[in-house]
Amino acid sequence: MPSKLKKKLAENEFYCVKCRKREKGQDICVKILKNKKIKGGVPTLTGECKKCDTLLYKFVKKDKKDKLIKKYGKC
Repeated sequence: MPSKLKKKLAENEFYCVKCRKREKGQDICVKILKNKKIKGGVPTLTGECKKCDTLLYKFVKKDKKDKLIKKYGKC
């Protein structure tokens, strides 16, 4: 996390690398990225920046994966 961000990001908030600001994501869903070393992959929250249409990713703990899938759905 960049040193600019003093507080932790909220659940529906992402850091846009292109805008270099906190952004609330649109069309949020849970996506599981493949990883050979980690069994079952890595869960991420995926969204879109409102201003620049960049894809936003935020890594999520495996414990919270099922809860977030119920809330936002799977990609």
